[in-house]
Amino acid sequence: MRKHLFWVIPSIIIAIGTLSVFYQNITNASEPPDENWSRALQIGTTTVTNGIPFQKTNEEKLTIQTYEEGQLLTKTLDSNFELINKNSYDIPFDKWTQVSFKGNNLIYHDYKHIYDQEGNIIVSDARRFYPLKETILYIKNNSLYQLSQADKTSNKLVDLKDGTDEIIPYEGKQGLYFMTETSLNNDVEINIYKVNANRAEQVHQEKFTITFGQTISNIDFALNGQELTYTFETRQKQSNGPPQFYTYFKQVTLGSNEKKPLEQLVFRDPAGSGYLSEVSNINVSYRDGNPHFLFSGNGYTQTKYNDNTAFNIYSASMSDNGHLEVSRKSNTPDVSTNPRWLDESTVIWLDLEGESAKINVSSSKPAIIDKAPMLTIDDWIRGLGKTLGMMSMTLITISISSIWFIWPVVFIVIMQMSKSKKLDEDPPWVFYTGIGIYMLAVFIFKDYIFVQSIFANTPDYLSFNGSSYVFILLSAVIAYVAAQSTKKTRDWKASARISCFVGAHILMLLSFFGPYFI
Repeated sequence: MRKHLFWVIPSIIIAIGTLSVFYQNITNASEPPDENWSRALQIGTTTVTNGIPFQKTNEEKLTIQTYEEGQLLTKTLDSNFELINKNSYDIPFDKWTQVSFKGNNLIYHDYKHIYDQEGNIIVSDARRFYPLKETILYIKNNSLYQLSQADKTSNKLVDLKDGTDEIIPYEGKQGLYFMTETSLNNDVEINIYKVNANRAEQVHQEKFTITFGQTISNIDFALNGQELTYTFETRQKQSNGPPQFYTYFKQVTLGSNEKKPLEQLVFRDPAGSGYLSEVSNINVSYRDGNPHFLFSGNGYTQTKYNDNTAFNIYSASMSDNGHLEVSRKSNTPDVSTNPRWLDESTVIWLDLEGESAKINVSSSKPAIIDKAPMLTIDDWIRGLGKTLGMMSMTLITISISSIWFIWPVVFIVIMQMSKSKKLDEDPPWVFYTGIGIYMLAVFIFKDYIFVQSIFANTPDYLSFNGSSYVFILLSAVIAYVAAQSTKKTRDWKASARISCFVGAHILMLLSFFGPYFI
């Protein structure tokens, strides 16, 4: 065994360095989105990626709609997201189809007509369809109608203004409301209506102007008594580069003529040092009397290799003085979108994966925190892939470290060329001079390897004050023991032992620090 110490000892240290990188990567890949918040728990998959149709019952049961293997499915889950039952429906279905369920009563819209479960047309030429918890709304011939799911009769609520393409419905404790938005150039008009019995009454109107070149892409609103909060997102094309995205917010008294200016919302990245970008799918609600926002945004994550940003789900609470407290609700490498609150402590969203999407939830409930998997197969694959990618950076650092080992190589060549008889006697000073020259080069040119970016990426146990000197010296001691073991067990001369010391030192040191040379 002693004959193999020269490679066994360094190999153990190199393996420890590699495993530490893998452990760090698997830890980062499985990091929860926030303290006391669960990791993503997958409760289904779907090929319809433009939203998550779901219904929450009074018995704390959740019914979700998915489209899998060419069939529309409804799955009923309990409060711990365990499957209670599953039903399939044989209806024409694609990503544009919208479905409303009330018990076993099914009504669907194929972006043209509204049908019952048997495929009979209930309403023809319906331009928009809004399946809500308590009713169904639809637009036909620029008028808004309400459809009874029980007897399939319709009544007109209101004639919409010209240019109204769709409505934004809101179901709350105060009843059913909806908002319309029309734009001409950069002039925007919004109207809010309350649905009372068989008609809709306008209760609020506002007009404002947005920046030239911006177009509204999404709008949402919520009510708290007579207080109205609405948000909208805009997209602005650039002559060069990608488009810019903005989020605006306004809080007014319902029905008032207050001339408050629009406020731009910016959200700090709770996991990084900057701001979230490309905020979208924003939902507004009220918590403790203040506005609360749920949205998708591009922010910092460590779940990817060679890219430290991803689209995840975030929430933001607004205080009385307007301060925003942002927290992360998902932490996955996929594109997370279409978030919705199931309740005040649970979020549901989609993670896009090509032509399909995972339906995920996360929560602060202890039962869900325990139920969500600590590690998934995807986590192991991402951790391994990231480790292999990072270890490839070691090859670059080895080439850079030539500034260290070139000097003992020159020393060995000079000694060989001198043809001194003393070299045949293998005096100790040759070995110690060789490794001394190497260690001197390491300390002189230390900053060629230990650049600032390494310490910005390494874990704490590698980035403490003076860590580079500690690891250089520890690796040198181990390399010395390995190299000197060959003097008695293999009768290696000084030049071979110098090469063993240098090779072992570089490989051990860079197995810890090399992967972070990005």
